[in-house]
Amino acid sequence: MERIARVSPYRLPLRPLALAAALVVGLVSAAPAAAGLVPHRAIYSVKLGPMRANAGFVDARGAAKIVLEKTCDGWITTQEMSMDMGTAAGATVKQDIRSAGWESLDGKSYRFAVRNVTGRQVEGFKGEARLGAAGKPGKATFKVPPGKTMALPEGTLFPTGHTAWLIERALAGDRQAPRIVFDGTDGQGARKVIAFIGRRVESGRHGKKGLGALVRRPGWNIRMAFYPLDSRAPAPEYEIEVLQLDNGVVPRVVLDYPQLTVVMTMEKIEAIPAPRC
Repeated sequence: MERIARVSPYRLPLRPLALAAALVVGLVSAAPAAAGLVPHRAIYSVKLGPMRANAGFVDARGAAKIVLEKTCDGWITTQEMSMDMGTAAGATVKQDIRSAGWESLDGKSYRFAVRNVTGRQVEGFKGEARLGAAGKPGKATFKVPPGKTMALPEGTLFPTGHTAWLIERALAGDRQAPRIVFDGTDGQGARKVIAFIGRRVESGRHGKKGLGALVRRPGWNIRMAFYPLDSRAPAPEYEIEVLQLDNGVVPRVVLDYPQLTVVMTMEKIEAIPAPRC
């Protein structure tokens, strides 16, 4: 059985880092939009962005590999991320994250597994979730930790479906798009995610060149604020800002924590052939 360890004071919150993998990829109607996502493999550089007071870190460097694959019955997203984080006390803490998720084409079923190693501490979650028919409430069941279950509210989306739905909203000209999303990456429940969608940016104007045809697409700068479902606080737990292209590719991700930011920049991308079904 996987050991679930106490969280290190130097550990970055896992949910936004793992969710970034899903972002490179409402309701059941999100499935047709997901068909327009392009299967691909991308390599990112990872570094520390602007810091605020008492951040605890002075530097962070690393790399990430994110893969989005399509199968005959769903989407598979896998991620490997490794960072060396320098603390204000002069220490270096290594963080390695590995995650995998499978989401059915109809958006109703989802399986997830994530393992986070920070120094000598290990944290992991594994389970599956299923939504009711026609957007009805669903349920998530964890295998790690064993026996843990939680209800999923009506209208919940899983990560790939949420990405597809956001692209739909952006294409429709929406500027704000709230939804409930469950990814399972931190062992907690679904979150309310409020997305603020910027104006359409044409392919030659978003500054990402030399990465090939997959990045020569229009897109939008989208900023997402994450709240617990029962939260009444005006400030979110954290925010994620992405350059979201219309084919599902994300050349840039900014993970915005209360005390610091982490910037992921795409360095390489290649297409993955779709299956013959």
